[in-house]
Amino acid sequence: MTGRCLLRKGIHCFLSIMGCLIFTLILNQTVYSEKIRGVTGTTIKIGAILDMTGPLATATIQAAEGKRNYTRFINDNGGINGRKVEFIVEDDRYSIPVGIAAFKKLVFKDGVFAMMGPYNTGTVKALFGQIEKLKIPIVAFPGHPSLVIPVRKYLFLTGEFYDDDVGVIFDYIMKELKPKDLKISYCTFDGESGKEVLGLVKKWTRFFKYDRPIHREIIQLGALEASSQVMSMKREGITHIFVHYPPTVAALLLRELRKFGIKIPVFGSLMSCSEDTVKLGGKASKNYIGAMGMSSWYDDTPGMEKVREITLKYHPGTDKPWRSKFYTGGWVVTTLLYEGIARAGRDLTPDSCVQALENIKNFDTQGLCSPVTFSATNHKGSNAARLFKADPSIGKLVPITDWRDPPKIQ
Repeated sequence: MTGRCLLRKGIHCFLSIMGCLIFTLILNQTVYSEKIRGVTGTTIKIGAILDMTGPLATATIQAAEGKRNYTRFINDNGGINGRKVEFIVEDDRYSIPVGIAAFKKLVFKDGVFAMMGPYNTGTVKALFGQIEKLKIPIVAFPGHPSLVIPVRKYLFLTGEFYDDDVGVIFDYIMKELKPKDLKISYCTFDGESGKEVLGLVKKWTRFFKYDRPIHREIIQLGALEASSQVMSMKREGITHIFVHYPPTVAALLLRELRKFGIKIPVFGSLMSCSEDTVKLGGKASKNYIGAMGMSSWYDDTPGMEKVREITLKYHPGTDKPWRSKFYTGGWVVTTLLYEGIARAGRDLTPDSCVQALENIKNFDTQGLCSPVTFSATNHKGSNAARLFKADPSIGKLVPITDWRDPPKIQ
């Protein structure tokens, strides 16, 4: 009887100890999960908000593909510090209300740790307070100075601003093209981004002492023709056009200019500096020059060679048609966010991720873009862009400059 009693007591003791251990593990996991949204011992949830079905979809679908492929590569190689990434994409249709709803869904339903996007300037501004309150680290593609100046703790932009693109373009026009009778038209859409870039165009024309009023034309996103705007610019004697559009509308304008026999240079910021502009514009794109901080799919650099190798491993036989610069941009954004998470170590929190991102100095993407640097006082990764000229005969954007910063304004 004594032996049986001791055995029962031993089993009871063992079960009690195991129960305590299991309860402790569950409790610790629950506390950990509540404390660090989107992070478990084995996974990290990352969200992205992009336009997948709206007016910017031509560009941002490729950015999403770049993010997915790089995430797959990271997971296939062990994840980040032993954690696999669960990647969730939400479509905002380039709409502020839809973007806000996507943000709430990712945070409160999916429980993501960090995000890439939104890429709609108006949406990000509307979410400034929520991003800060909820401590959501966000790394996004280039945009407006107002997004990170002044510095916002949880928001980082990987590359040049539209401001830098405009500065590089006007520096090229004034110093290298040196037109004798310059008349500039700015073509954009009626939205937050278009209005902000108008201010940048005015700033840089003042810097270069261009004292004529900026002629302005509005072509809405989703427009099917632009003949009235083209004829208006012809009457005004416009010599150079600056566009702030996605590839679809930029190509539309280029085709309309060609239809009316107008052969003047058209310059675009990163929004239109895409191989899709050449593809959609066809022969009409030959007068297009764009500024962009990302390299092309077909560029001969170690970084792009690696991008092609990884991508084609997952999608064999898809080297052509070429992926656009937005694919490169999506890859770079994802690389930088995951680099910050990796440097934060296993003890991952929103604040440790931010601190790790702020310690990234001269990060070498091996030619995908210029070196990236963040700091506690600067959440903008780079100022540099290159100028690319469309060559419709080969369907490429050919670089005509090296990486260059815009002029310094004192």
